[in-house]
Amino acid sequence: KPGQLTAELKTALGMPDNAPPPWLINMQRYGPPPSYPSLKIAGLNAPLPEGASFGYHPGGWGKPPVDEYGRPIYGDVFGQAEASAATAAPEVDHTLWGELGSESEEEEESDE
Repeated sequence: KPGQLTAELKTALGMPDNAPPPWLINMQRYGPPPSYPSLKIAGLNAPLPEGASFGYHPGGWGKPPVDEYGRPIYGDVFGQAEASAATAAPEVDHTLWGELGSESEEEEESDE
């Protein structure tokens, strides 16, 4: 399955526990794979696992892809979606809104 690394694959790649996949830095630079638009990749468009940190040190998860304002480019890399959902705007009651007039009324006004 895409995005799932088995213990056998991690051993073959020489990845220690809680280490990023070797292709993460390139994904942060060039973007997620276009073949899998909804795939969540930790450090790219999903939060890091518990105990991991960004950085280029051994075991580091690179640099989060952000725009010039510090906002994530590809998704919720900082894990802030849950916090913003709690502070979301209240529901709007659309039943209080009026109805649009008919087209015939608009035509009469434009004729005058």
